[in-house]
Amino acid sequence: MSNYSTLEIQSIAILIILFCYFIFQIRAFVKSLSTKSLLQRNRSIKKLKKLSWSDFELLCMELFEKEGWKVLGNEKKGADGGVDIWMQKSSFRQKRSAIVQCKRYDDALVTIKVIREMYGLMYEYDVNEAYVVTSNRFTKECYKFVEDKAMILIDGEALLKKIS
Repeated sequence: MSNYSTLEIQSIAILIILFCYFIFQIRAFVKSLSTKSLLQRNRSIKKLKKLSWSDFELLCMELFEKEGWKVLGNEKKGADGGVDIWMQKSSFRQKRSAIVQCKRYDDALVTIKVIREMYGLMYEYDVNEAYVVTSNRFTKECYKFVEDKAMILIDGEALLKKIS
């Protein structure tokens, strides 16, 4: 059994303390990554398109909450009847309600069929506004259709601007 000098013992103690500090810092960094919001983690079209459909809906919910909406989401999983998010916004003058359809597409464009369906759902559910949010783009027909309606189309580029 060898005798260790005071200097060797102190050096070993310092190394152990530095190792523990390093492990603690790595743990804190990993934890900070997992607690970042979906809005903070997805700031490019490429990242938006890689999200699962459910994470894309959660990202949209988080965005609308930041814009002052009371977001109710949609408890149904699977077929939701065309509505992914239900929202309400109240002010001292009025109470507004809205529905949202989220379309996380890689390459496909959102077509007029989706927009017409949402327009019908606006009246079926008696809401003030309807939003359709996509990670990609809409066809030209979609923009023409919503010109005089209380419908808002948010394509991938517009979504990124709202996020930042």
